[in-house]
Amino acid sequence: MKGHLLIQAISPGLRTEIITYLQREQRGAYRAAIDNLAVQKKLRPVFVLKKTKEQQVAWLYDQLRIKTGDALAEQVIQIWLLKGQPGMLATFLDAIGVEHEKGEVKDELPEDIDVKKAREGINALLKAHPPESVALYLQIFQQQKQGGWPGLTEALASFPDLVLQAPA
Repeated sequence: MKGHLLIQAISPGLRTEIITYLQREQRGAYRAAIDNLAVQKKLRPVFVLKKTKEQQVAWLYDQLRIKTGDALAEQVIQIWLLKGQPGMLATFLDAIGVEHEKGEVKDELPEDIDVKKAREGINALLKAHPPESVALYLQIFQQQKQGGWPGLTEALASFPDLVLQAPA
């Protein structure tokens, strides 16, 4: 699923959490996102930055949810995961046996992921994190390999509550 569709598929609460995290903790990335999207809309970034924090979050969401915001939406989610959720990443990577440092993969991702290990990883994630956040992480993780990992796809099929769908 593309980044703009993922942003549409998650709840308003999680969207706000992600964008607010960027706004508070990753100010450079937040400013770059505003600058990039404002220019696309033929606006001066200061026009957006003069809005209240809540209005900025709403404006940024409106831009990320459309097709032209696709690549940036994926980057925003990845920043939130890599910088704001390293425990989630570490939990899953430990379960599937991938070497990492604080959730960041050291070498290459594996060619195959065993279904049993994938299920163990998903269960470990669900013990510590909300299902929606787990679903978003696993969607992004699957995109790291062309076509994803069949073992992870099979494991995910046994967790129907981890399906994200963009509104029609």
